[in-house]
Amino acid sequence: MYNDKLRDFIKSAFEKKLIEAVMAPAPTKDSYTYALITRKEDVDKLTPIAPVMQWNGADMLRRITRLKKSGRKLLAILRPCETRTFKELVKFNQINPDNITILSYDCPGTVHAREFKNEKISEEELIEKMKKNEISEKVRDSCNVCEYPTPIKGVGDIGFGIIGVEEPVFFSLSDNGKEFLKNMGIEEGERDDTKWIEIHRNNREKWLKEERIKGGTKGIEDFLSSCLNCHNCKDACPICFCKECFFEDHSVFDYESDKYFRWADEKSGIRLPTDKTLFHLGRLIHMGTSCIGCGLCQQACPMDIPLYRLFGIVGNDLQKLFDYKPGVNDDIPPVMDFREEELQDFEGLPEEGD
Repeated sequence: MYNDKLRDFIKSAFEKKLIEAVMAPAPTKDSYTYALITRKEDVDKLTPIAPVMQWNGADMLRRITRLKKSGRKLLAILRPCETRTFKELVKFNQINPDNITILSYDCPGTVHAREFKNEKISEEELIEKMKKNEISEKVRDSCNVCEYPTPIKGVGDIGFGIIGVEEPVFFSLSDNGKEFLKNMGIEEGERDDTKWIEIHRNNREKWLKEERIKGGTKGIEDFLSSCLNCHNCKDACPICFCKECFFEDHSVFDYESDKYFRWADEKSGIRLPTDKTLFHLGRLIHMGTSCIGCGLCQQACPMDIPLYRLFGIVGNDLQKLFDYKPGVNDDIPPVMDFREEELQDFEGLPEEGD
């Protein structure tokens, strides 16, 4: 029903010449991936609301527009977390938003890609749970504690409302979206997503308190003890976009044997490789303030380390520290904004005149 409604919307947009291409999830043999469609006849191949999030859609848009703006009028169907990622990457000049219209929807969450491969679950099953204001026990950890599970005004262009209504509705999130819906001949609707947001934020508040990694350096090392140093989490993260990554230059961590032995003497033995924890902490410092919370780092881990406990919780702390919500408004990311007076209370620096 819901995917049919969106497919009809996309077809109509093609017919009215409002779009020339669409990017949305499409099924593969064992999962779902993003597909770029340029003909109305191919729209039925899409599953706009998919039960699996194998990639962050904003990262796909980054690949399409990183060198040059979209050459065609493109409609992208993104989940709320992906829409916020889109807005964040625009701030970092990683996506050119020209010629792109973003449609987002009330999200029921997604299941882990590997679990889906072994046990198929339909998007309809997840949506029916959501319609009852129940989160499926099968969704990923990050989906269960998502702070923004529904479209946000000013983030994206068009919203597709599913909860709090008998029939799905479309509504605008921006002036571009309002004009788009007007040209489509669609009257904007309303829905109440208050309860759905409240459930997630209550889960999140509890999670932030109970799942925090404790024990200092040893606690973090133990948490990451099974890490293979494969860097899959970095590759899946849409905020890790540096063309040249410090951690991919393995010669940086080449040391003479004496240094290894000295470290071992000082610490009664050392864990090898020595750069494993440094990699995660370095990446966290680099992108923590802009972590959207999509949880793809955790899904990408071949050792099933619950990485979102580290990146999600510390990212939340960093964002609170800087009073910054990534992808929610037009504020400049902290790493791009230098302020002469900042964090003095936390650094213990004296105020002027003290």
